[in-house]
Amino acid sequence: MIEDIKSFFWFLFKGPKYYSTLFAQILTKLRKNQDSDIHVEIATNWCKERVVSTEECLKSIGIPTHKLNIESAFDEGYRSKINEVISSSQSNFGGPGHIDLIYTICERLGIKNAIETGVAYGWSSAAILSSLSKRDGLLISIDMPMLKQSDYHLIGVAVESKLQNFWELRREPDRFGLPRAIKKFYGSLELVHYDSDKSYYGRKWSQEIIWRNLCEGGIFVSDDIEDNTAFMEFVSLHNLKFSVLEFEGKYVGVIKKLAKA
Repeated sequence: MIEDIKSFFWFLFKGPKYYSTLFAQILTKLRKNQDSDIHVEIATNWCKERVVSTEECLKSIGIPTHKLNIESAFDEGYRSKINEVISSSQSNFGGPGHIDLIYTICERLGIKNAIETGVAYGWSSAAILSSLSKRDGLLISIDMPMLKQSDYHLIGVAVESKLQNFWELRREPDRFGLPRAIKKFYGSLELVHYDSDKSYYGRKWSQEIIWRNLCEGGIFVSDDIEDNTAFMEFVSLHNLKFSVLEFEGKYVGVIKKLAKA
């Protein structure tokens, strides 16, 4: 209860950008818990039964069969340099995720306009930017400061200065920042990498707004889909073709938005 009160006032004092997120969190407390261990087990088993290889995933989204290799987003020297900075901090924002997959998708499909939610150290941001910067593209990244989070200056540290002309980092919640980021692309949104609010109700809200605004042929990549049944329900509800990949013990969902029949 004390932590809930602290969280309430933290959101309240952050200002109007945070009010919709605060309201959503209060509403979640009143709803049925969809993030229990049972739901995690159901979602994890569903993922395990549907895992495909990276090659199969890439084929399913239209990457030519003779270009199925996963390209490396960064060389080892660059990774080592950034990891030295990260290791000196007191925080742990998590690992880089399947950045080579994301980079390959951007490269092979010629992505120019992208959104990601959840930045952390910026590995995926840098991977996307390393590709779309070649085409004068734009990445909008949304990352909300968290309660008790320190070293927030390290958010996006992996993004080199030469890439920042193609990048907008918006330090705000999804429920405020995502609709505004989508609006900026006016129907030309080609890629969304979702790695922020992994709660069931957070995903239920975000998946719908992302899918409605993704352009035909656009790609939706969602991390940690084993956390609850939201992704599973989403693809079933919309009767979507999808791929599930396993990466470092977690699962990634990939969907291409096809033309309506």
